[in-house]
Amino acid sequence: MSQPVETVGPTSPLRDVIHLMEAHGIRHVPVVEEGTGHLLGLISHRDVLRSQEGSLSGAPSEEQIQMNRWIETRWVMTKEVRTVYADTTALEAARMLRSHGYGCLPVVEHGKLIGMLTEADFVDYAIQTMSDPGA
Repeated sequence: MSQPVETVGPTSPLRDVIHLMEAHGIRHVPVVEEGTGHLLGLISHRDVLRSQEGSLSGAPSEEQIQMNRWIETRWVMTKEVRTVYADTTALEAARMLRSHGYGCLPVVEHGKLIGMLTEADFVDYAIQTMSDPGA
């Protein structure tokens, strides 16, 4: 599980989410209720791409850049998010990621975000396990 987790609020401008993803090299940003940390949704790189106007160059137009200042995260985020708990087994979480094609699973406790489990976490775990001669 990755901790701490970069998060945004539901009214955060989409441009802030894009900058956060670029600055931290991440593809998923949980949307949490300000003040409580309760998970409200998740915005993924795919959600961002779907919100942008089509461009073969991949570069957003000036108009889209300006629009991103006004688009709120809550309008783009995925609201129905599957989550796991801190005591969910790694095997169960891995099966959930694989069977549903998810890139991440938020880890919650009493509805509050406490971490994020990503595909990269499993790759790191595999490397660590395979590198340990006693494993």
